[in-house]
Amino acid sequence: MIKDLPADDAALALAYAHPVAEGRAYVRANMISSLDGSATAAGRSGGLGAQGDHRVFGAMRAATDAVLVGAATVRDEDYGTPEHPALAVVTRGTLDRTPRLYPPGGPEPIVYSGNGASVDLAEVLKDLYAHGHRRVLAEGGPGMLGALLAQGLVDELCLTLSPVLVGGSGKRIVTGPDLPLDRLHRRHVFGDDEGYLYTRWAR
Repeated sequence: MIKDLPADDAALALAYAHPVAEGRAYVRANMISSLDGSATAAGRSGGLGAQGDHRVFGAMRAATDAVLVGAATVRDEDYGTPEHPALAVVTRGTLDRTPRLYPPGGPEPIVYSGNGASVDLAEVLKDLYAHGHRRVLAEGGPGMLGALLAQGLVDELCLTLSPVLVGGSGKRIVTGPDLPLDRLHRRHVFGDDEGYLYTRWAR
């Protein structure tokens, strides 16, 4: 059953409270997709969102300890480092020290570099947990989400369905190897007057 997206911020925060797990980080992934399956419009996911999606995005960020993201998404989406939550970036090489990512006098991202090789995401999550980050929000991109899913490291997926068709050659929300057909359980489905659907799925 589709319910209305909570208009009250406190109710929205309650709906998107981030669960915790014992002895490890609880990983929630947040993605957006067009009706025809693209994770981007004109190369950026932000082009698919609207007011309701921005509210949901804000509620999830407020409820987490650390955002986990790949370096390609940082570049493509022009990420900045927020005061809260912590920003953890995974890269195979180096990360450009842009003013938004390294604001003068502000917080710096946590960078996990493979120095040309893939980074062990399970070890990344262990390190984040060891530093007090029990609630991790994975924001992509598709390659990062695919790698996390392939290792069984995602506890739940929050997927916004944008009521648009974009065509082109945009990536799906997940890229990488074939995944086992694990069935996820629906937690909720919200809708709004703009035609967006806000879904939440858990293992």
